[in-house]
Amino acid sequence: MPIDLVSLLVILSVGLITPGPDMMIVLKNSLGGRARGLATVAGITVGLGLQTALLAAAFTLLAAQKEVISEWLRWAGACVLLYIGGRALFSRSAAKPLQTSGKASGVSRSAFTEGLACNLTNPKAFLFFTGVFSQLIGPDSPHWMSFVLPALVTVHGAVCWTVISTLVQTRHIAGRLARAQSVLVRVFGALLVLFGLGLVFWRS
Repeated sequence: MPIDLVSLLVILSVGLITPGPDMMIVLKNSLGGRARGLATVAGITVGLGLQTALLAAAFTLLAAQKEVISEWLRWAGACVLLYIGGRALFSRSAAKPLQTSGKASGVSRSAFTEGLACNLTNPKAFLFFTGVFSQLIGPDSPHWMSFVLPALVTVHGAVCWTVISTLVQTRHIAGRLARAQSVLVRVFGALLVLFGLGLVFWRS
């Protein structure tokens, strides 16, 4: 087996901390409060679970259709990132604090949906997991591998994204970020737009 489970954790960690759409949306939404940040993490975690479970369960079929699936994901991902990024970039309420009652559940649902859509429509994440899983799942691989890998990726993502979102909310960091919240939300929005434009012109 070219990649063992310990090496996989290292690869996943490096991939996770590399700046990308998931990182930008976690940082952007965590500026809106703990509930919004954790809801975004939950959406990304569900996306990771779905994406990796499908890859593990039908790896041969998905690998054969990798180019077609990647093209569809590229355009879907571009639309999602341009929409989310554009809304943050041009929102008039970017600097307003998150409400803690009334609309809180609606805001959390919105953040969850953003995290889920961002993760599921990220073609580079799909290609990343396809490449990694191709080294771990083969004709001679034990059946338990198809269950362990998705679970490992999902738990790893949930823990790491929760830590990142929580760190953003710590008093020392949050105090500094709060003073620049309006600017940072728009900066993260602009970065998401750039990622979306990058997908439009990206060719694998």
